[in-house]
Amino acid sequence: MEDCFFVDNHILVVAKNFNVDLDKFIEEIKAELAKLGMKNTYIEPVNPIPTEASGIVVFALSSKAKERLEKQIAEGDFMAKYFAICVGTPKERNDTNSGYVHLNGKTGKLEYIPQLNEDAIKIYDRYSVLEQNSQISLISIDGGLINKDEVRFVMADAGSPVFGDKLYGGDSLAKNTNTALSVIEVKLIHPVTNKNLIFRYYPPIDKKPWSFFKVEKYLKI
Repeated sequence: MEDCFFVDNHILVVAKNFNVDLDKFIEEIKAELAKLGMKNTYIEPVNPIPTEASGIVVFALSSKAKERLEKQIAEGDFMAKYFAICVGTPKERNDTNSGYVHLNGKTGKLEYIPQLNEDAIKIYDRYSVLEQNSQISLISIDGGLINKDEVRFVMADAGSPVFGDKLYGGDSLAKNTNTALSVIEVKLIHPVTNKNLIFRYYPPIDKKPWSFFKVEKYLKI
């Protein structure tokens, strides 16, 4: 399977390209697994990822695997790292965003709400500015495991929306371009074998706006 990092009877780890809807992606995966003789009816994403973003997606291939991986997320044993090119630079170069949000049905965007609201979900994301120039910055974000749009929301809230993200105001410098957001690393414990697994992905570092920074320097092991 193209862009597949790992697959067995319990989990599948693959790379998703920009602007690929997750539901469509799952149907494509089912077809690929069928070619391998694996007619899976249960394929559930563990780390939500926006349609507009690229990078690593972990799928549980059984309800038991999904339950165990979700427990890892709750306990901090499952981790995801995003790289983003953002418009401007946040005032705080290193910060943690922790709060309760929900999806506003009218705007289609996340927004803060009081903890006691019935649909409140807690997010916790840490970001760090790696490099910057006069207009954009390269930022590392740890998190994005609760809602598919939380990283986009967090960076917009910090005053530096993701480059090309028209929903959260990141298209001020360029229109009709890919959203510069990628899941570049995922760490987890295999839900059955208990082996520590690490997967890494390179965003399109030779293309703008990624090419304005030495992204590969931060991707080296």
